[in-house]
Amino acid sequence: MALFYGIAHAQCTAYTGQAMLPGETYCLNGNLTLTNDITIPQDALLIIEPLGSLTVKGITVTGNLEIREKASVKSEGAILIGAFGSQKSSKVKLGTKAYLSLVGSVSQGDPSFFGTYPGSMSTIDMGTYSVVEICGTFNQQSTTYPFVNYVGAPLGKAYCIAKAQVSGGGTSILSNDSQIVAIAMNTVTGLSPGNASFCGPNATQASCPALWPAGLPDDNSVCGFADEVVHELDEYCTKPPVSGTPDGFTRMGITVQKKADSWPGNIPNGFLALESKTKGFVITRVQHVSQTPQPGDAVAEPKEGMIVYDIQDSCVKLFNGTQWKCIERSCND
Repeated sequence: MALFYGIAHAQCTAYTGQAMLPGETYCLNGNLTLTNDITIPQDALLIIEPLGSLTVKGITVTGNLEIREKASVKSEGAILIGAFGSQKSSKVKLGTKAYLSLVGSVSQGDPSFFGTYPGSMSTIDMGTYSVVEICGTFNQQSTTYPFVNYVGAPLGKAYCIAKAQVSGGGTSILSNDSQIVAIAMNTVTGLSPGNASFCGPNATQASCPALWPAGLPDDNSVCGFADEVVHELDEYCTKPPVSGTPDGFTRMGITVQKKADSWPGNIPNGFLALESKTKGFVITRVQHVSQTPQPGDAVAEPKEGMIVYDIQDSCVKLFNGTQWKCIERSCND
């Protein structure tokens, strides 16, 4: 694997703003600012290496653009991804905590000609905690496949933020992945979010506080906040569990499977164990509880340690004695 990596990079031409050729691979290490538009031709690949940054006027991607871990691409103009009817796939791929910030519009050109040539696609693949910020209009041409895909850690998420008008072809679906948080801060026509976690149209922080990323202002007329959003996102951390002799073992269990002789007594330090491969545990569902309890909340007198699922905010909430907080993954300190 190390040998292959070295060979791949030996064939990577350093990118300094030159015209790119079809079928070639180019790599940018460090930062580069250009005052002109650039084109990534068919079958070509431009890689922005980790921590690198590229700023350009506009971008045409009929090949592939890869923005690796904590790297960024900023465009002061428009970006076109894919060529309509070309039968050639195009992709923009973002690594962990990478971002794409666009002052102008985003347009998807559908190489499949609305499904006439199946197998060719133009897509944006988003990694864990990556961000796409679109300050101009957003137009999705494809009606047969999603434009935005999630390729990060299963329990992670990525943000696709559109500040101006969003449009599609009537049957267009933005994404089939719930880890994609799609925020539409203006009108939406002809495009459904699919399985994406959606806030909009005309989204504000007040309309979906559980989905709204820190660092993103409510004003859809201001641009350039992708960097702040990325830096506000917490990365998961996992520490080794405490070692030693358990204080005890679980005595009570409910299972819908064939019970193993050792279960649940083989589970340390538990009170109650539930077991199923096809069933879920459903907690109390309520319409809404405010962060600071208010008259009219679904729970009139919450008690410290109470847990509910908030339907409006789409999260499991814990009452800590003074506030309801969405339960989110953090470091296991």
